[in-house]
Amino acid sequence: MLKIEYSLLSLLIVGTLLGVTYTNRLESPLLFLTAEVVSVIVVLWLIRLYLFVSKPLKELNNALRLLTNNDFQSRLLPTPHPIVNKLVTVFNKMIDRIHQERVEQREQSYFLEHLIKATPHGIIILDYDQKIIKSNPTAVNMLEMDFGQLQNKGLDEIDAPLLNAIHQLPLEVAQDIQFSGGRKYRCHKSSFIFQGFQQQFIIIQDLYLEDIKKEKQAYSKVIRMMSHEVNNSVGAINSFVDTLKMFAPQEDEIKEDYLDALSIIKDRNEAMALFMKNFASVVKVPEPDFQKVDLSELLENLTDLYQADLKQHQIAISLSIPSNTHVEADKSLLEQLFINIIKNAKEALLEVESDRSIKIDFNSTEKKLQIWNSGPAISKEVEEKLFTPFYSSKPTGQGIGLMLCRDILVKHKWDFALFSDAKGGATFEIKQIK
Repeated sequence: MLKIEYSLLSLLIVGTLLGVTYTNRLESPLLFLTAEVVSVIVVLWLIRLYLFVSKPLKELNNALRLLTNNDFQSRLLPTPHPIVNKLVTVFNKMIDRIHQERVEQREQSYFLEHLIKATPHGIIILDYDQKIIKSNPTAVNMLEMDFGQLQNKGLDEIDAPLLNAIHQLPLEVAQDIQFSGGRKYRCHKSSFIFQGFQQQFIIIQDLYLEDIKKEKQAYSKVIRMMSHEVNNSVGAINSFVDTLKMFAPQEDEIKEDYLDALSIIKDRNEAMALFMKNFASVVKVPEPDFQKVDLSELLENLTDLYQADLKQHQIAISLSIPSNTHVEADKSLLEQLFINIIKNAKEALLEVESDRSIKIDFNSTEKKLQIWNSGPAISKEVEEKLFTPFYSSKPTGQGIGLMLCRDILVKHKWDFALFSDAKGGATFEIKQIK
């Protein structure tokens, strides 16, 4: 600033000097010549001053242009001017730091993006207004919806019981949420600060498969051990009973009672073997051999198979499914699944006196199969316990049929539920059929 002030003062003095000497240039030529020389020197000084001032301004303008265009790749070149050089050095260091932070931020963002996509837990991110802005594929599969049905909507605006339950959760509290069919989720709602504003995110962990795995590990070993011991005993007892028949008394009165007693022992022995076989079948469900199966044909054959037996008990069965409905599944396991469902429906209908009916409907759009029967409704208390190992609401039930259905459906990765709604009766629903 001092250089500029001195230059302006010099220019003023030279101008005054030229004005005074110009009128007397003929009388004092030496003074006029001196004034002109001084004027030239001042002009040269002003030119140098302009270059001195314009260079920093030019570099500042370049720096502003780079910042405005978000150009963090380019750098300012060093100059011979010491003050400008300091400015260039500071600016380049600042740009290097910003560039490094942006690269680190992009790397972290890329890593988090792939981590969210790959995680087996469902993750949902909300914006400042509690609207869904992002979710990973796991969450979309859990909710059985497309992301378009979730985007820019609040948790309470979506027809999804899981999201409605999560909406009621307080922040920073993990809570287990259980639904019909044994579906169980551990949900955690938390928050983070982004660009100075608080946003929420939700983590959903599907505990269902994990619980099934733990249950199976617990009871499969016990069942195998029991089956081994019972089968050994059954074989030995049957052999012993057959041997005792050879030593039956000769008297007719005693012989008949004797043989009847041995037959009862053998029948009960075989009933015990069958009982253990049923238990062992739950452990021995094979892995599916996936093939293209005509679901409509399979269900038609099963309804024809059960038609006579159901008619004998005044039970009407109807089937509504488009022809040539194909799915990827294990045909033998599907047959076993539907036989168990129809058998359970028949047993439930025997508890009512009239209006006994079974309806099988397939929704091609939603890929959903419903098997409804007009039997007694299922209470909420019983509904929560269904598909629990060895649980049965029947006095003589073993809880094996629904366990078998559950294992088959889990191996096919199909979602399912058994419930009662406003229309009454009971509905076995299978979803996500592919």
